[in-house]
Amino acid sequence: MSRIAKQIFDWVDERAGLRELSDKMLNEPMPGGSRYAYVFGSILVYIFVIQLVTGILLMFYYAPTADHAYESTQYIINNVEYGWFILSFHFWSSSVMVVMVVIHMSQVFLWGAYKKPSELVWVVGTVLFVLVVAMGFTGYLLPWDQRSFWATTVGIEIADKVPLIGDFIGQFLRGGPTTGAHTINRFFVLHVMILPLAIMGLATLHIYLFRKAGPAGPYKGTHGELTRTSEYFFPRQVYKDSVAIGIVFLITCALAFYEPVELLQEATPEPGDYNPIPEWYFLFIFQMLRYEMFSGEWGQIIGSIVIPMAFMIWLVAIPFIFRNPERRLWKRKLGIATWALILFAVAWLTYDFSITEVH
Repeated sequence: MSRIAKQIFDWVDERAGLRELSDKMLNEPMPGGSRYAYVFGSILVYIFVIQLVTGILLMFYYAPTADHAYESTQYIINNVEYGWFILSFHFWSSSVMVVMVVIHMSQVFLWGAYKKPSELVWVVGTVLFVLVVAMGFTGYLLPWDQRSFWATTVGIEIADKVPLIGDFIGQFLRGGPTTGAHTINRFFVLHVMILPLAIMGLATLHIYLFRKAGPAGPYKGTHGELTRTSEYFFPRQVYKDSVAIGIVFLITCALAFYEPVELLQEATPEPGDYNPIPEWYFLFIFQMLRYEMFSGEWGQIIGSIVIPMAFMIWLVAIPFIFRNPERRLWKRKLGIATWALILFAVAWLTYDFSITEVH
């Protein structure tokens, strides 16, 4: 560093505390030393940032109106240089983010890292999970083709069934009695402004609470090296995080290249013979609603509203249900079995939906 550059850095550091900030961020002790099992939080931060960047690039060309959204999306795909890739990368990154959130939450649950003093870390993380899914739902409508239009319409109709407040939610999301011009404007504002700001605020709180509680690491008693605290986040964990982020980046690029976004016909109020299909992480709900036990009005309410809401309440309440400080897997059989059963049910329903559609 040259003398002038050092003087500038020292001047800024004296007023902004850059050295102190870097020490707090990089000198975090890693239980048991650095490991690839710790990379998922950094991956999620990376995906969110890349979603912001690609989203901003798309907004330079996208028009969030019912009469121009489809046309502007076509223009991005066909006329903007590498526009098809940026749009496809943005689309696939949202799916990768959902997968990474589920993996991260599963890891935290299996390690028992939600236990005291990390209860609030888990609760805020659960809310972030809901917001990530909401980001995917609101972004799905924006291309304004038949697939996005009718999948969103069905999703809003499900929200209509929520007791007491369903009518308000449906009216708020649609901006009127039917899905139309006001709907896309509201979904655009939610997708590019309200939800990202909420995620940024809660992610900051999540990281603060995590640093306040301290990293839990794997459950104690299985790795003798957990007592070694001399290794910090920088440099080895930064390297492993970078490797993991690079792998996720390459996977997302491959998906964008080999399965680019393709538009169907422009959205119309008449679906014709088109069968609405939601994004893949909602397929399990659609398949569940096909079963006879969920037929009828009340069956639909139970399958689409009561069960998902009960699951979300259970997620938030996990630190207060399983309060035993014991973190070893074999000492938490009920909790582990419940988590495994839920993941299996979601995976099976999703698979069953895809098989049904093929046949």
